[in-house]
Amino acid sequence: MAKRTYLRDILSFLGSNLTVTLSNLAIGVILSRMLGAAGFGLYSAIIVVPVMIIGFTQLGIRRSTIYHIGNKLLPEDHIVSALLILLLWTSALSIIVCGSVYFFAESQPFDPLIIVLVLLTIPLLLTNIFAGGVFLGKEDIKRAAILNAGPTIITLLLTILFVWGLKMSVLGAFAAIALANFIMFFFTYRLIFIEFRYNITWKYHEGIMKSMIKLGLVNAIAIFIMQLNYRLDILMLKKLSTLEEVGFYSVAMQIAEQLWHIPFAIESIVLSRSANTRDDQFVHRTVASIFRVSLLIGLLAGLLIFFAAPYLVPLIFGQEYIPSVSMIQVVLPGILILVGFRILNSRLTGMGKPQIAIYAFMPALVINFVLNLFLIPRYGGIGASWATNVSYAVGSIIFLIVYAKMVKMPVQEIFRYRKSDFYFFRNIKHRMTYKTKV
Repeated sequence: MAKRTYLRDILSFLGSNLTVTLSNLAIGVILSRMLGAAGFGLYSAIIVVPVMIIGFTQLGIRRSTIYHIGNKLLPEDHIVSALLILLLWTSALSIIVCGSVYFFAESQPFDPLIIVLVLLTIPLLLTNIFAGGVFLGKEDIKRAAILNAGPTIITLLLTILFVWGLKMSVLGAFAAIALANFIMFFFTYRLIFIEFRYNITWKYHEGIMKSMIKLGLVNAIAIFIMQLNYRLDILMLKKLSTLEEVGFYSVAMQIAEQLWHIPFAIESIVLSRSANTRDDQFVHRTVASIFRVSLLIGLLAGLLIFFAAPYLVPLIFGQEYIPSVSMIQVVLPGILILVGFRILNSRLTGMGKPQIAIYAFMPALVINFVLNLFLIPRYGGIGASWATNVSYAVGSIIFLIVYAKMVKMPVQEIFRYRKSDFYFFRNIKHRMTYKTKV
């Protein structure tokens, strides 16, 4: 068991994710104001393609890496060597699939220069994603947090330069993403090859690669289905509505999804710890406690967003985006429901059982598609928001029932609050007081 506490690691990654949140919010404000609703809708329509496709074509290798390194059953040098070969394969696959989607796009012609820039960014992005798996597998939370926040902070600075300063429009937005990931690539390279001194061999490690792909592929399917649930709305809005409506909905989801930075921080730590621990019952109880606390924090944050949205959206994004307010308020329950799912799912993934998410969210994906088909033509972004709520709820309920059986813990036990749950807040207060005194 690692010497660092769950609280310390969660706070470390939460700080990183809060930085990502604020940076993404600033990027969204700059792009929405500088590009307008149609321009921002075009940006969203382009970027949703690699986000969804990379979620699958990376083959779940990042999570598979965490599991394999954390279990310490194989030499790290061999795992990292196999990882680099898989990086080349997945990069080529991602570029081919993304390029094909753009090439055969029917309704919206895209700027070829932007598409080339997006495709060239893919290997850099995948390198940073896979490296994060190495750091989390080693429980090197500090470097994982840096790699998590670094690209977004640099993207913000470059977005200010390219989009706001040099007026490069949508091209500048993607140039910022590309250059930011290129810079972080060198940070990753220095750690992997110089500091960690891995003995990299380009030998075909057949057993390791098969094991990583076997577990990773299940992860990839689960991630792809969840990504499709998250992004299907935008794709269908683009097809069944207007780019302006896509822009409004994209802003709404950008604001509402800030709730996910709580489970994003926690799930990385739970996944890392689950791969490195042998005391399953202790982790089951700890994860259940974290689940309950996260729902409470998410509920409070959701209420804050609900009541603040009518004032903040026009103030930050401009009067043009007032239609986004009602979309935010409608979609918040679904976003909150998924907070709990992500934390519980990280536990099963760390146990090497990512397939449960597939069973839960495949029916939810079908429901999402059918509801969007009927609701978007009539209600636009509001209809997409209701479809999201229903699909997230169905998937999370199915997953919760299966999870309870897997860990042999009744559903009511998972939801039952205890006095010890609130030690989380007491410990935070203690740490803050300690830092102030120091």
